[in-house]
Parts: sequence; C-alpha cells; structure tokens
Amino acid sequence: MFTNKNPLLVLSISMLLFWLLSKTIDVYQITFLGVLYEIIWLPMLVMLFVLPIINTYSLFKIKNSLMSYFSLALNIITIVIVFLV
Repeated sequence: MFTNKNPLLVLSISMLLFWLLSKTIDVYQITFLGVLYEIIWLPMLVMLFVLPIINTYSLFKIKNSLMSYFSLALNIITIVIVFLV
C-alpha cells in the first residue's frame, strides 16, 4: 500500500500546480474548472503563506533532509510565480 512519507512535499507540488494552472489557463472557460478554482482558491492562498513557514520549521527539525529543501524550493518558486509573473 502507498504510504506518503512527506505530506509537505505533496502539498507544495499541488500548490505549485494550482497557481501555474491558474496563471496559464483561463479557468472560467471550462465550467468545472471554474467551480473547482473558486472552491479551493482560499485554502491555496492560505497555504501560500503558511506552508513555507511549516517547511522551514521542518527543515530545522529534521536536519539535512533533502525533501525539506526540495519542498521549500518549490514554495519559493510558487511565491515568485504568484507575485512576479
């Protein structure tokens, strides 16, 4: 059975995909995507600011974890995409 070792990595990837898709695709052309976007935009906005803090805490708690560095890098990339693109 699949067990997830790092849920922060999954949340970081899903947040990055959400913001990338919302920047590149007109979500309101497809009704289902528009509804899904409107339902999850607020949790994704909260995660945009909270997840890097949690990842930084995890990075200091679990020393030298490559997944923590990767997850934090994904969060930084997402913030750059949201605010600078």
